[in-house]
Amino acid sequence: MEEYQSVTSLMIVVLVSFFVPIALHRLKMNWIPVVVAEIIVGAVLGKSGLQLIHEDHLLQLLSMLGIIYLMFLSGLEIDFDLILKSRKHSGKRGNPLVIGIAGYLGILLLSLGLSWVIYGLGYVKDIFFMTLIISTISVSITLPVLKDKGLLNDPLGQSVLLTAVIADFCTMLLLAVLVSLRRTEEGVFNTLWLLLLFVVFFVVYRLVRLFRASRIPEKIGRETISIGTRGVFALILFFVAVSEGVGAENILGAFLAGVIVSLMSPDKSFVRQLNAFGYGFLIPIFFVKVGAELDLIALARDTKALTVLPLLLLAFYVSRTLVVPLFRRWFSWRESIASGVLLSCTLSLVIAAAKVGQEMGILDQTMNTALVLSAVIATLVSPVLFQRLMPDDREERRTKVSLVGINAVTLALARDLVRDRYDVTLYGSDKSNLEVMNERPFAIVQLPGVEREHLESHGVFSSDIVVLFTADDSKNLRLALEAERQGVERIIARVENKTEAGLPEDSRIRLISSFFANKTLLRSLIEHPSLVRLVSESEGYLQEIPLYNHEFDGRRIRDLPFIGDTLIIRIYRDGEVVMPRGDTVLRVGDRLIISGTPSHVREVERMLS
Repeated sequence: MEEYQSVTSLMIVVLVSFFVPIALHRLKMNWIPVVVAEIIVGAVLGKSGLQLIHEDHLLQLLSMLGIIYLMFLSGLEIDFDLILKSRKHSGKRGNPLVIGIAGYLGILLLSLGLSWVIYGLGYVKDIFFMTLIISTISVSITLPVLKDKGLLNDPLGQSVLLTAVIADFCTMLLLAVLVSLRRTEEGVFNTLWLLLLFVVFFVVYRLVRLFRASRIPEKIGRETISIGTRGVFALILFFVAVSEGVGAENILGAFLAGVIVSLMSPDKSFVRQLNAFGYGFLIPIFFVKVGAELDLIALARDTKALTVLPLLLLAFYVSRTLVVPLFRRWFSWRESIASGVLLSCTLSLVIAAAKVGQEMGILDQTMNTALVLSAVIATLVSPVLFQRLMPDDREERRTKVSLVGINAVTLALARDLVRDRYDVTLYGSDKSNLEVMNERPFAIVQLPGVEREHLESHGVFSSDIVVLFTADDSKNLRLALEAERQGVERIIARVENKTEAGLPEDSRIRLISSFFANKTLLRSLIEHPSLVRLVSESEGYLQEIPLYNHEFDGRRIRDLPFIGDTLIIRIYRDGEVVMPRGDTVLRVGDRLIISGTPSHVREVERMLS
């Protein structure tokens, strides 16, 4: 009978995880994160409500595997490529990595002060443990919100995401150290054992790199073997076992396993498989069980607990206030306030840390319930407030193009780019070409000379695209190399003799010469005259549009509500070309080459981006 009851509780939990997303979609309540809805339904069916979900060994085991896998995915979400890339970005929009580090330190400092207040009121027994809980940020919530808003490639979005990633990473490590110090009287000795875990981490990281370089996974990578998936689960369980062996929490081991997989830069399709398994089975079980274990009745009867709930919620938001003036140095007030609000999303790590605190006797059941509820409320409210506060004017998000060199080509190009909704600025020292330009739809900046220091002082190297088109080839190349060094994503330079440039194959600099351009155009006119007409005529043109809107992830092309006469010509996915057909499934991150009239193409861009 006990086994039957065990399977019954698990069946209810799995059914809840299946029907909750469907119900949210049918009720048009997609603004509620699924994990929050799972906790709420779990509370209704668990201890505080209908009591249909009971504690048993099978459910406990799967729930434990759920939190382990959730922490693994938290480590996997850390984008080290983004961190390395952001180190090169600076200028008027700031360095996202520096902003992220400073933002987290500000949050940590305020969290310490707020924890001291909560400790003084007698709600908690450990100031530093509470500091880590208040300073946590949920990457799993902030990341999709930024994606849906189309801000992941924007300096603001990168700064917010890096703040969350750094908070996620540092909180896990600091929590592990704190738990080791607090667990027994031999806390310092336990911390030394914790260092052994990190030694194992670096050794395993090197071994995994060697294994991947050996090409063995590719040679035996059949679907029936799935060596990558087997390796991931072996890695997770290995680090969980080592973590428990050195006296650390198993969630730290799972997190480190995720970090190793992230450092391997896995294919996006493989990451999607790992996410699908976790969010499709184990993780929902954990969140529903968290809701089922909430004792809301005891919370309602405890006057002291009722007062700590709004206090905790206030602490989550107040601890982010230093982020606002920091972000204001590079962004608007509305963007800065919206960023602080979004960074108040805190769920997964709060639940995990609260569970650890309860096991160690730092928190009681009532305080654990209050923490989970305050995290749920913050996660419900913060994304909605962010959407309301964030400016929705797409003109502020136009691609910034800096054209260096004032001549007939750049002047004509600037007019065309402005018409196509680019944010264009011309820089140069030649005034002779401006005599007939009394009225122009773009900005022109007169410089004493086209030199690095003048361009840098005007923020040219903080542009999305930099075009160097002066009459001096050596200067164009020199400035292009400087732009690449400062992290500009796309650089185009006029250099007539390409062989003398000596650029490496992985350079972001694209060279153009009059000879090459004329030869290519003439050949295209001979071989593909209609294609040249399509690209060059103003009535219809090609545009590359990134797919960031998760609403269309997994949708077939034939099911898209396309506008007017637009047509998908090519799809670029993970460095490969996909030929579009009606049954082709789109994925977030795809880059679509779309043809059509300008107004219709812009409408599609607003829909997909």
